[in-house]
Amino acid sequence: MTSSRAHPATLVEYERTSAGGRSEVESGALIAAAVAALAGLLGAVVIFGGNAVGLAGTVSVGGLSAQIAGLIGFPVFGWSYVRFTRHSASWRSRARVRRILDTLGLSLTGAAMAGLLISSVYAVFQLAFRELLLDPFAATLFVTLTVAASTFALFLLAAEITTTRLASLLGLFLAAGVFSSMLTAADPRWWQANFSALGMGGASSAYAFNLTILLAGLVMTTLADYLTLDLRSRQSAAGSDLRGVPLVRIIIIVVGVALIGVGLVPVDVSFVVHNTFATSAVVGFVALIVLVPLVLKDLPRSFIVTTTVFVLAIGGAVLLWYPIGYYNLTALELVAVLIVFAWFVLFVRNASVVAPAPDAAAPVSQAAPVAALSTAASAAHPLPGMGRGGRAAGWVAVGGLIGFVGFAIGRLGRR
Repeated sequence: MTSSRAHPATLVEYERTSAGGRSEVESGALIAAAVAALAGLLGAVVIFGGNAVGLAGTVSVGGLSAQIAGLIGFPVFGWSYVRFTRHSASWRSRARVRRILDTLGLSLTGAAMAGLLISSVYAVFQLAFRELLLDPFAATLFVTLTVAASTFALFLLAAEITTTRLASLLGLFLAAGVFSSMLTAADPRWWQANFSALGMGGASSAYAFNLTILLAGLVMTTLADYLTLDLRSRQSAAGSDLRGVPLVRIIIIVVGVALIGVGLVPVDVSFVVHNTFATSAVVGFVALIVLVPLVLKDLPRSFIVTTTVFVLAIGGAVLLWYPIGYYNLTALELVAVLIVFAWFVLFVRNASVVAPAPDAAAPVSQAAPVAALSTAASAAHPLPGMGRGGRAAGWVAVGGLIGFVGFAIGRLGRR
């Protein structure tokens, strides 16, 4: 009987390959950050012209940082994504047109997330430090460091994209875009109508909100491919029925297309069309929550129980709106979005964990091909660098959303 341990030489070769990949990613991220820092420095010197500026506004530290970070972040994210994922199974499983569309969509999302997040953070700081003006040196330094840090993070995120990180990117992008639209909304009483009121009118905040929803829909369609691959790998390893996977993929794509429609057609352009797309997205999410436990039998029991709790939470949130009347429609939408996306992230995380094969205890021959071991090891140990940072960012985003929803409910109060 052969030993179940892999040959030492094979493991040494894999470790060398993995170390080389990590080194290339880290070096590339540092180079991209250095180029971005130089662009931020030159941009601040030219735009500020030696004048003192504020933290947020048209000509400000936050405004200029967001613009430069977005402009540089788009090509940096796209190049890093193509360079380090083109040999992965998720890349090879898609047609060329889908690869191009996915690359453009993810690059736009990453760049827009960086810009929106930066502008939102500086807008909050401006509220905390009212009437503060930074001298030219301090303002230039802040722009340089902000652009460099955001570019470094985007490069690492794109190079090490996985299904769970893609879901985290989607959640963080939605939080940044919606929060930025709330802070800069032309109508301060938008929340008295409904969530879609943020996309009404010709103000920049409305364009930001609609673009956020549109790009979120594009990311959902890309996420459907990544998630399908994970589900097939998981269920093949567990020997489960794969017939439910295409249905889950179709529902996620339908939700993504519906979100794209919501962003393309604001409520003030066409009430009927906008509500049709919005209703389709809601129905799609509900169908996903209900059908996933039924068609994917190998998911953990704890996730099934959690799904039941989430369904009850949604029902309770609806009852608090009608007939109890505890809060208005906007508060209901905020709570529902938080619950649905929290469940979706949990679903992605559970689906991305490959189940052990029934014959996992069977001995493995030492003559197994090196390529097979390298492929398996690469799937089990993706390139690090943003692992802990990505998880930390995800928890910060979730905590921020929970805190914000609690704050919003308290402010909205009873109707």
